[in-house]
Amino acid sequence: MAVMTKRERVLRTVRFEETDRTPLYDIIQSDAIIEHYGGEKLTAENGDQVKSVAVGRALDLTRMPSGPDTPRIERREDGIVFQYERWTLWIIERPWHDTPGLVEWIKREIRRAEAAVYDRSYAEWFHRSLRGWLDAYAAADPTGRGDPTVLIVESGVGLTEMYWTTGIETFAYLMADYPDLVEEWLDARNRAELRRVAAIADSRLFPVVLTYDDIAYKTAPIFSPKWLRRYWFPRLKKLNDAWHARDTYCLFHSDGNLFPVLDDLVAAGIDGLNPLEVLAGMSVGKVRQKHPSLFLTGGIDVSQLLSFGTPDEVRAACRQAIAEANGRGYFLGSTTELHWDVKLENAIAMFETAWETP
Repeated sequence: MAVMTKRERVLRTVRFEETDRTPLYDIIQSDAIIEHYGGEKLTAENGDQVKSVAVGRALDLTRMPSGPDTPRIERREDGIVFQYERWTLWIIERPWHDTPGLVEWIKREIRRAEAAVYDRSYAEWFHRSLRGWLDAYAAADPTGRGDPTVLIVESGVGLTEMYWTTGIETFAYLMADYPDLVEEWLDARNRAELRRVAAIADSRLFPVVLTYDDIAYKTAPIFSPKWLRRYWFPRLKKLNDAWHARDTYCLFHSDGNLFPVLDDLVAAGIDGLNPLEVLAGMSVGKVRQKHPSLFLTGGIDVSQLLSFGTPDEVRAACRQAIAEANGRGYFLGSTTELHWDVKLENAIAMFETAWETP
């Protein structure tokens, strides 16, 4: 079979068609991996460029394209204060001190979401930014064909940012004491995202999006399936429907054990599933057996295997995952991202297994 372009390989995999080899989907957030494939020392100043070279040389599909951040403290417009480090950030200050203050802050956030405008100038800026990344990937294409890595756009339902900004314990109290306010907030965020979809969708530029919310941990969903079915799944379906109406595939992302709500996710219109957290029981084989119509990404454990295993163990796990997928509808990759603790030799072993496996 002739060597495919990355876009051909991605779209044929999404459609369960034969490909020339197993495609790779991942996020690279490791200096060692980026420097190995990028060919030079990584800094905050050259990070975007060097990471783009590494991605363009190694991956078929990716997201989160930016390089490392400059360490800093930054106050956002909504009053949340963040601590940034090279590859991560966390909240160090919130702009309320009691429940009444939090409620008023949420009401302002609802008004902010309702007022958000995604017009032609926003869409032009967004598309220009994407083309910049794609051009950088194309320039790094090792085949010399100018073939860019396919870039996934993220499109959230809205829940993750809600419980992250309040803190999960505080959010649990809000769900119990202010259910109408929580629903109004989620709905405002969801409707704002639907407006953004209408503005930016372009399947020629990005044929796959990542619809997401982290709704589970290793043993079960974070939220009760009953609550998710009432408040969250209808809004996920609206989001997937909006993208499908614009000829775009929806890869859904959540960490954790999703089996208790996997049927609901499929009913809400997801096309694929990421990242298949294998230590939470989400192996390629089990998910493929339960829902054979889903294209799958990930499944190679990053918390233990890629960080502490050997290259031979990684190759064996990769070959097993490819076999469990029957060689169709599967992107080889880690169970979220290749972070700074991943051994370089293990990342190389995973990439080379994909390159060598039809």
